[in-house]
Amino acid sequence: MIRFRTLCVAGSPGRGSHTRALVAHVGRLLERRGSETALADLAELGLPPSHPGHYWSAEPHPVARAREFIDAVRASDALVLGTPVYHSGYSGLLKSAVDLLPRDAFEGRAVALVSHAGGPRGSATACEQLRQVVKALGGWAVPLQVSTVTADFGDSAGDLTGGRRTLDEAGPVHARCEELADQLAGFTRAMRGVGAPGDSVDGRTEAAA
Repeated sequence: MIRFRTLCVAGSPGRGSHTRALVAHVGRLLERRGSETALADLAELGLPPSHPGHYWSAEPHPVARAREFIDAVRASDALVLGTPVYHSGYSGLLKSAVDLLPRDAFEGRAVALVSHAGGPRGSATACEQLRQVVKALGGWAVPLQVSTVTADFGDSAGDLTGGRRTLDEAGPVHARCEELADQLAGFTRAMRGVGAPGDSVDGRTEAAA
């Protein structure tokens, strides 16, 4: 099987966050569907804030970490964007990160959207806002989106693996994550021409399994 590349972006400023766990969970499901996944945890990357001078400039960003993030987005075939919900919106950290990107950064790419809210289930609003961002960057957000609350990750003592939270695979959200991964993989193969015999990945031509 020819693999495709997915960049999973966790937009929470908190280390070891529920958002990171959700994004990583979807990333693992995508790996089972032929994706090579990479995780960009914005809490750990230390990206510079967006600036109007960089936003409108055609020159490479002067900060190496920003250039590396932009390059990682451009090297991907698909993306997963994850955010916590603050005041019914997506995080300022994620907003600042996407503002570093050129306006065609998502061109021809399918994007999956996930969000986490600490209170009653209502984090879908953040995903709906991100749909407009994806469109503005030339991408296409898949129809399904996944929203979680703290209870979806089990109790506080039992939901950590290696110091990281994990999504409860026996819970109802896991099935939606499976469906989301199916949609992203399917649309990516259709949009990017990945997975058919004779496709080229990284300059190599391979036969599909």
